[in-house]
Amino acid sequence: MVGVSSCEDFLKEESRADVLMDEVYKTSSGFESLVNATYSGLRPIYSAPWMFCSGTDMYVDGRNASPAVGLTTYRDLEAGELAVENFYQRCYAAIQLANTGLYYADITQQTTTLPQRKGELKFLRAYVYFLLVQSFGGVPVVTDIYIDGEQKSFARNSEEEAYDFIVTEMNEALELVSETPSFGRVGKRAIRHYLAKIHLTRGYTDFAATDDFSNAATYADAAISGYNLSSISFYDLFYPGKEKNNEILFSIQFAASSMPTTASGGSIQASYFGPYHGGPNTAAPWKSYNLIPTSYVYALFTENDKRWEGTFMNVLYASYYDYYNKPDKSAVKVARYFPQAWEVDDVDAWKAQDPTNRNGAVITPYTITSEEGEPLVNIWEQPVQYLDNSTPSVRKFDDPKSVIATGPPGDVSTRDFYLARLGETYLLAAEAHLQLDDKPTAMARLNAVRARAEKTPGSLQLTDSDTVTVDLILDDRARELVGEFHRWFDLKRTGKLVERVLEYNKDVRGTPWAFEGIDGNQKILRPIPQKALELNANKDFPQNPGYADF
Repeated sequence: MVGVSSCEDFLKEESRADVLMDEVYKTSSGFESLVNATYSGLRPIYSAPWMFCSGTDMYVDGRNASPAVGLTTYRDLEAGELAVENFYQRCYAAIQLANTGLYYADITQQTTTLPQRKGELKFLRAYVYFLLVQSFGGVPVVTDIYIDGEQKSFARNSEEEAYDFIVTEMNEALELVSETPSFGRVGKRAIRHYLAKIHLTRGYTDFAATDDFSNAATYADAAISGYNLSSISFYDLFYPGKEKNNEILFSIQFAASSMPTTASGGSIQASYFGPYHGGPNTAAPWKSYNLIPTSYVYALFTENDKRWEGTFMNVLYASYYDYYNKPDKSAVKVARYFPQAWEVDDVDAWKAQDPTNRNGAVITPYTITSEEGEPLVNIWEQPVQYLDNSTPSVRKFDDPKSVIATGPPGDVSTRDFYLARLGETYLLAAEAHLQLDDKPTAMARLNAVRARAEKTPGSLQLTDSDTVTVDLILDDRARELVGEFHRWFDLKRTGKLVERVLEYNKDVRGTPWAFEGIDGNQKILRPIPQKALELNANKDFPQNPGYADF
């Protein structure tokens, strides 16, 4: 299997031989390095956005087409898709690191931190399996270490069996980890967050446990217990240098000291979700121009929502990073301004506030065009010529201290990559309570998230709990979580993938047959990579519905 093969390469490179592995990993320092390497094993999984963001209602191709065309359009998705293969391989490589750590946890030097570390490893393994089972359905649940010459034949566990394993591992991890771990390590709040998400996701399946939604609500409420979202503003939550705060439950760390070089190996999040801005001559970050938000995303925000300016770079200075580096902007020229729908009529007033710096700005307003009978298309989503700087980019992940790259790979940021934060936990709680038909509580959880975002107190608050639906929660998730690598899983979990992609995604809209597989089944799951099937000695391993083997 792909993941096993990769792990063998890793083990040979790092340990050279089983004897050396024992010498290293049976010591407390060696074991600590193995645990840390398991955390780092998440970096490759999140080194590309395609499995998480492509082909959703929130993101479409920009000027540059996605390299994962199948994930963008579905109609071209097949078992040979490289982005799917990479994701699958990297997940199993991370699992093998966790398997190795758990093997040595029983024989390494005993320390007071060992139970906590064992809990962390169990969590990390279960977390990666959760990514796999959401993406592929049933997958092989591998808990042993495999090296050269050992078994390479794997049976496919059912989706139900995989979920049972994940839930068991998560609960065992919950008993072992600390309530108040050092920042960056997994603690009980993080595991409660993911237990909520796991039970919520399984709750939609045909093999759901009767208490999945109630467990999801209980775990989510326990994770947020005692925490007030207003303790940090949405703006500060994503401001460079403020990544270590109490809202963050779990993140991938990118300290400069752990980067393999000064120009690569870091977070890629800042490189997507926006257009190219001109490169080093404008002190601008490299942008891939592969993914840009859809008109659906832009239209979600209102004048009273702070998250609009907290999420998007709607005022672009001649030097991009002047936004961060020059608090006094009295002498800073504005290069471009992207007025939102409620600002379009006030452009002249905006210029008049600072004519010296604003009169020369290129104005690209939010405008909707449509031909009779055709869907509305936002010019920010689909500019006629796909020019550089033609859309407002997502600024949540900007890193003014990163190396300024003129081209790929763009993984030069040392900003931490948020995987779980309490803002999302509130939204999970809302969804779980909705599924329990407790709409008032669901509304209360949504209002807590909205309260932090509103400029005028009460302006975004829901007042009628009957308005709370899955679609409304998905809209709230979209506003809160732009660019945060959740959306494909959100749509698949709620059964809204096909409906919302066909409605909002210009790359798929107009092709209602896009999801139809070769056997008449829809392409909801990802295909098992062809390479994994070829390397598996078990030739009875089934492909997912909708896909053919080569």
